[in-house]
Amino acid sequence: MSQTTVTFYFDYGSPYSYIASRQIEEICRRHRAELRWEPIVLGGLFKEAGITAPYGNPTKRPYVLEDLRNLTEMLGIPYRERTEFLFNPVLAERATLQVPPGDERVRAVHALFRGAWAENLDLASPEVVERLLTGAGLNGKSLVAGTQRQEVKDVLKRSTDEAIRLGAFGAPTFVLNGTRLFWGQDRLAVLDYFMGKLGSGAAARPG
Repeated sequence: MSQTTVTFYFDYGSPYSYIASRQIEEICRRHRAELRWEPIVLGGLFKEAGITAPYGNPTKRPYVLEDLRNLTEMLGIPYRERTEFLFNPVLAERATLQVPPGDERVRAVHALFRGAWAENLDLASPEVVERLLTGAGLNGKSLVAGTQRQEVKDVLKRSTDEAIRLGAFGAPTFVLNGTRLFWGQDRLAVLDYFMGKLGSGAAARPG
């Protein structure tokens, strides 16, 4: 039987992606699944789907802030409400995609998410991104410099386009074995359930 894979599409500007990033590894570990970390441009998904971000809706905004406080407290996840909730995460995402998949990329992702949602740092700042990546044991200076290369920009666009092709319209999105899509931090239990079915011999593709 081939190994189960989960592709985790995320955006550093998405606090629910941050919350999911603190849970998804344990789920994959229990199911002995390969976890692939893929940053995307969430604004590109919203544009394609004609969606307004929840925080952009003044009616939803107070609920979103309260929901984040409630969720992070319940789950024991470090969280600090941002001074400026919205920021441009593209620099951090380009930097991440230059890090080889595996342990180094995992360290990069956790460092950058922590900076954004536990330390109230601005990931649009090259100095901040460099410092966080260097603190994670990576060459932050080189990774930030590389974000201006066209081939790096193209990789992020391809990652976003692939997520759209698979049907993603928000973040976090999880794709099980390249076929079955789960959207939202609150669907991790559903993902967990279907990964368990795979372990018992069930198919990944919807019937």
